[in-house]
Amino acid sequence: LGRTLIFTMLFLAGALLFTGCSLPWQHNTTAVANGTKPTAQQLLTALQKNFRGVSAFHVVMKVDNPGSVTAQQVQIRSANGDVVMPDKVKGQATVILSGQSVTVNLISVGGNQFITDPITGQWRVIKGLLDPRTLTNPDTGILSLINKAQNVSQPSDDTVNGVPCWRVTGQLNARYLAFVTGGGVPAGSMLQMSTCIGKADSLPYQLKVTGQAAAGDTAKTTRTFLLSNYNENVNIAAPKI
Repeated sequence: LGRTLIFTMLFLAGALLFTGCSLPWQHNTTAVANGTKPTAQQLLTALQKNFRGVSAFHVVMKVDNPGSVTAQQVQIRSANGDVVMPDKVKGQATVILSGQSVTVNLISVGGNQFITDPITGQWRVIKGLLDPRTLTNPDTGILSLINKAQNVSQPSDDTVNGVPCWRVTGQLNARYLAFVTGGGVPAGSMLQMSTCIGKADSLPYQLKVTGQAAAGDTAKTTRTFLLSNYNENVNIAAPKI
């Protein structure tokens, strides 16, 4: 596996986290705004509407029960970072590369992407790999995946990191995530999805996806995304090369 391909896989993994992070589902606002228990459709409509007003957020991602990794695979284990809408990302990811755990830094500003070499730690320019806007766009990115969700539940009460939220669950065909995970799972594989949407602001605070979303995953592999610090002032700039 060439170093260029390794960098490509690392950057795509990071992009998944930091925008894949801006997930969840679609919604309406009346019941949500007046404090009564909303229907799933009302909640998801409100989420989609309110997420359009988000200027920035922080995300933390971790993987539980990861599967096996071949020497040719890059497996992400954890990541955290900031996203400034619509096209800036800065974060750090821990990945398994050639059987070793390495940490890389990632920055994307507009159409320019940068990643640190896992061996030297020096910044490298990566061209033409990914435009963050393809993931953060609420109409075409990760947020739109809810349109393909099946068996969506009605909301239930929950709390994430002290934030009261509505919990909604559903199922998603793993093939819809292949554009960010790389696919490689059996056709028809279904993922269990769960998200918690803030009662006060109708924004996502947690998203969990369980199942085989990428090669090497098991039925128990769980990716958890925690979102916070909405609309804080965050500055992201390209690194000096």
